Amino acid sequence: MNISKNFLSGLRYEGKDACYFDDTLKGFGVRVGKSSISYIVMYRNAYGKQRKMTICKTDRMTPAEARNEARKILADVVQGKDPQTEKDQKRKERTVEDLAIAFLKECKVRIKQKTFRGYLSVTKNQIIPMLGKVYLKELHRSDVQTFYNDMVSGKMMRHARRNSESHKYIGGANQARKTLHTMFEFGIRNEWVEHNPVDRVQSISTPRRKAFLKESDVVRFGEVLANTPCRNPSYEKFLKLILLTGCRKNEIIKLTWQEVDFENQLFRFKDTKTGPQNRPFGKAAKELLLEMRGELEAIGRIFPTITGGNIQNFIQFRIASQMKIDGFCIHALRHTFASMAAALGYSDNIIAGMLGHHLNTITNRYTHLTDKPLIEAADIVSKHLERLFDKGIKTTEKEQSYNPARQQRAAG
Repeated sequence: MNISKNFLSGLRYEGKDACYFDDTLKGFGVRVGKSSISYIVMYRNAYGKQRKMTICKTDRMTPAEARNEARKILADVVQGKDPQTEKDQKRKERTVEDLAIAFLKECKVRIKQKTFRGYLSVTKNQIIPMLGKVYLKELHRSDVQTFYNDMVSGKMMRHARRNSESHKYIGGANQARKTLHTMFEFGIRNEWVEHNPVDRVQSISTPRRKAFLKESDVVRFGEVLANTPCRNPSYEKFLKLILLTGCRKNEIIKLTWQEVDFENQLFRFKDTKTGPQNRPFGKAAKELLLEMRGELEAIGRIFPTITGGNIQNFIQFRIASQMKIDGFCIHALRHTFASMAAALGYSDNIIAGMLGHHLNTITNRYTHLTDKPLIEAADIVSKHLERLFDKGIKTTEKEQSYNPARQQRAAG
């Protein structure tokens, strides 16, 4: 029989799979299955074992095109190759998606949940959709560079409305690159791959947040908070505590009364960005906390009504525009604590100790700072910042006392 379009049009599934072979090219045929009809090639490999290889479905090629493809396959067989075995091995090769799944499974049990959620989000939303089907052996540095460039331009990012110059795009692209690099390092350790294709990929540095408040700005910050009506009365105390301690936003959000050691003036954090840590705080912060403890039930979280989202929105939409400082955000308060400590003459080691940083210097390896000098420094820095902040609050209160209408508006 001659496999042609007319022959194919008459084929029907009759309850079981059936194969029909061409008279003009030995080994070339079609297989009729329950759900489809496909071109096939039957041959014996170099070991005499019969093999059957599917070329494609009949609706994807004409009989003439499929016959030519069969000739190429049979020519490879004559040269000692086994096309079907090579195809099977190809299917068994691991892909980027396989590596990602194994990587996430392994790291879930040994890293912080926040870090894992970041890995999971980037892997699920960017890496697997864009690179998941690529075989590990076929992923080259140029492919990773293209992936990174696409990320910078906003491809596969959730907030596609942002322009390509956005800090969010650069930050997201860098996070994806770092995750992919860590993933391939895992692959090297487990002998999935021999090298890391993410090495030497050109990237764009994420703009560093440099905003901090000068002394006059701290006064202004107090004024702005006093003049800004807010539904949550704990916002002012929350922001003031960050200013007086230099702590990170999430450290204060999660802070519990049980972690506050009033006697030794230490936050005994169960977890921070760098793990469990004792962090000194000054007298001004202590007084603020004692005042709050008298007002609240001193169990559980100190700020139970505050989340990262609502305080971020309050800063962004209610405070930042009034401060008129480029790049102002909640992290600027931590920078302010550090810059004020430096202006008061404290060394990098002292400032690092108050902020919970680790200094990787030779001197720091042999120098252990006791709590006492850190607490003394925190006392002075926090008191100085408190005087400036309260000056802004008191100025506003004084103005409002002379202007009842303004006072009523500020009260909401």
